[in-house]
Amino acid sequence: MANETKRVALLGFDCAIPKRLEALIEEGALPNFAKFKAQGSYMTEGYNMPTVTPPSWATICTGAFPRTHGVEDYYYYNEGESLHFSKCVQAFGSDMLTAETIWDRWDKEGKKCIVTNYPTSWPSKLKNGIMVQGEGLSAAEHRWQIEGYEHKEWLCAESCVATDYYPIGVQARFEEADGWEGLTEEIEDNEPLEMVIPMEFGHAMDPLKPQTWYGLTWEGEDGYDVFALCPEKDYSKAFFTIKVREWSDVIEADFPIESDGRIEKGYFRCKLMELSDDAEDFKLYISGINGTQGYCAPADALKNVDFTKAILANDMGFVGHANGIIDNDTLIEMADFHSQWNTEIITTLMKDNPDWDLIYMHTHLIDWFYHGFLDKMDSDDPEVRELGYDLERRIYQIEDKFLGIMMDLLPEDALTCLISDHGATPIGPILNTADALKQAGLTAYEAREGEGNFFDESEGFNYELIPEKSKAVPQRYMFVYVNLKSKYPGGIVEDEDYEKVRGEIIDALLDYKHPDTGERPVMCALPKEDAKVFGMGGAQAGDVVYVLKPEYMAEHGYGFPTGESGCGSLKNVMMWRGPGVKQGYVYDRPRWLADVVPTFCHATGNPLPADTEGAICYQIFEDHDK
Repeated sequence: MANETKRVALLGFDCAIPKRLEALIEEGALPNFAKFKAQGSYMTEGYNMPTVTPPSWATICTGAFPRTHGVEDYYYYNEGESLHFSKCVQAFGSDMLTAETIWDRWDKEGKKCIVTNYPTSWPSKLKNGIMVQGEGLSAAEHRWQIEGYEHKEWLCAESCVATDYYPIGVQARFEEADGWEGLTEEIEDNEPLEMVIPMEFGHAMDPLKPQTWYGLTWEGEDGYDVFALCPEKDYSKAFFTIKVREWSDVIEADFPIESDGRIEKGYFRCKLMELSDDAEDFKLYISGINGTQGYCAPADALKNVDFTKAILANDMGFVGHANGIIDNDTLIEMADFHSQWNTEIITTLMKDNPDWDLIYMHTHLIDWFYHGFLDKMDSDDPEVRELGYDLERRIYQIEDKFLGIMMDLLPEDALTCLISDHGATPIGPILNTADALKQAGLTAYEAREGEGNFFDESEGFNYELIPEKSKAVPQRYMFVYVNLKSKYPGGIVEDEDYEKVRGEIIDALLDYKHPDTGERPVMCALPKEDAKVFGMGGAQAGDVVYVLKPEYMAEHGYGFPTGESGCGSLKNVMMWRGPGVKQGYVYDRPRWLADVVPTFCHATGNPLPADTEGAICYQIFEDHDK
């Protein structure tokens, strides 16, 4: 077997749920997933703790558990900072890892590794391989060491232009067109109107200079029904001309950088969502603008990528959708654009580097979708539920198309693992951990007035904590800290009272009953040292680790991977295909994400990373006893 398997590929589908994948395969919606499953081995009982993105992908690439690789949450606590949740940063950088990755170990042996859009991988340390930035949920995105929910992109994030106000857009109105060049006779004869658009480019990794763009519309048979976007008042230089519900082609344009004036090429698309016949109501969606530099190592590795084929479409337009700018169909179209971009990147790199030894890649479409629609799939309203399932099918079919392309390209000597990092369950009654601790006299906070941040509300942090008056401080998804005076800014607990307070925290969590249900939402609460039995309890864990029942979670992150609720499950997907792998085989005993790396190393005869703790999946191989 070690002689037959020459290389390995990991295809990561964030948040793919085993039982949902199985249901869609059963109905015939996913021919390529079905083919992969039939030609390989399927391991159904997939576990990892915690059930959230950064720790899980870190486990998949190191073979180590979170207690060892140093990532125990979506967020990371920097020692010496206040324990206040707002001071935590997003856990996506490779610099935080305290365990060696498989690609860094193989790189030392001269192997060529290709890593694309893989969380916790960036910045690259590879000397022989290629990496496309994996420092967030999407390629060309930066989240490491950024507080809260913010992010930055190469070049910038999505936006819109509209007559109504939207938080991420420009508000503008049409006026009589004046001073234009390049107008056709048809436009001049049909009451042209112009819109001045002061463009600012948000969430830019390297801030862009503001630009003034110009919109142009004119009357047709049904009133104002066509729109052109132009970089200046010259129609002959228009980026595009489209009608309502139409997308522009991919646009290539120049974007000056604020800091040094250099020019970066950027690529984006627009969709005209609304234009009333009197031009009083207007809405244009502008995708994020993706560049070509800054997110790949070595810098010239993407030289043969055709960026005019597709746009990156970071977050598949989820922010635009949440703000009411785009609708469901447009969201699915954006998901498809995102997949096309990822496909162009990875397939070009494979063709340019046919001697590759390892591929690790990640796509986040399914996770984004479930955060927006899993509760719809669990709705009591049959129409809402049907819509949710239909949209889910369309998202998985986009990933199925990508999988088919990869299966055609992967050579016969490649052992491929198809995997997800965690599943999800429909959002339930949210636990305010601070309230449980406040009732026990351990925590002080003030509730925020009015509606708070969407993420804070959905994750139980819609309050202002007062650490200086709190013995216990809840932080991130599963942790509570004893607020020691000797260790934390604003701490009030003496060292000799540590164990007493920690015991009070555990009692408070286990005794608490949710005000909406009258039931206990906490399944278990234990000292951090005891959490080592399920892979946690390292330096990044709080003094108390607690786990919620699956019906009380905000989709995923707080519960055991065995959790089931409604249409969802927290288990992850793991399938294998390649030399020596049993075909049509189902393994229904528990296995862990940490088992991927040792299985790859066993199959190829390549060395294990220094900190690997997982086991080899012997049972998937025909000759496992030899």
